[in-house]
Amino acid sequence: MLVSLQADYALRVLVDVATHQARGVAVVTREIADRQKVPRVFLTKIVAQLASHGMLRTQRGKGGGVMLGKTPEGINLLDVIETFEGSLQFNQCAHDSKCCGLSEGCAIRGFWKTAEKHLKEFFRTRTLSDLLASGEEDRLTESFQTSESLRTIPVAGGSMN
Repeated sequence: MLVSLQADYALRVLVDVATHQARGVAVVTREIADRQKVPRVFLTKIVAQLASHGMLRTQRGKGGGVMLGKTPEGINLLDVIETFEGSLQFNQCAHDSKCCGLSEGCAIRGFWKTAEKHLKEFFRTRTLSDLLASGEEDRLTESFQTSESLRTIPVAGGSMN
């Protein structure tokens, strides 16, 4: 199983936004793209998808930018990954016993189901807060401000594009 570049970028975007939001700054997508080395057109699609799932909030126009839609503790990594990958699956037979004539009583099918269960649980119990803590210890999560109390500061022209 290989996680797509899109899911990897999404995690980096969330970390980037959380890092700058912790400093009281909403950021424009152009700056995120430059820092994370993500093509702007691709980034716009990722931000839109994260926003449609409530993980980011966007505000257009002067003083606009990108902010977290939830606290870092409220964004689990499974939700982020499955937003871009769909349901994590190791093998089709773990979900559809009709795909293989050997599915009933198959030890390999049980292995896939167990491995998938453990992987999903690992990502479900890890949050954006964990990524922030692993990158810069607890300094960022302690200073996090919710987007409602965030003071938006125009950055590099103030538009998202």
